[in-house]
Amino acid sequence: MEPYIVHVTSKGQLTLPSSIRRKLGIGKGSKLFVILDEDEVRLKKIEAGNIPIFTEKSTFLKLIGSFEGPRDLAKNHDARLAEES
Repeated sequence: MEPYIVHVTSKGQLTLPSSIRRKLGIGKGSKLFVILDEDEVRLKKIEAGNIPIFTEKSTFLKLIGSFEGPRDLAKNHDARLAEES
């Protein structure tokens, strides 16, 4: 599909080209999942109320393992939860 240039309004709104809306079946009331990936914004149509499943490229999944916790956290998980309550 050919690329398009769209304009963003002062309210942050943009209009998707009609050919893209037709191809994806996007109409009034359709919902889109918005993903920020570094310097790109991606839109994904939400089908039947289901939010898309995270993929290996999901920003959320890049956070896994990026923070340190107690070294024995996995082994003593239940005990740590009990301490917090």
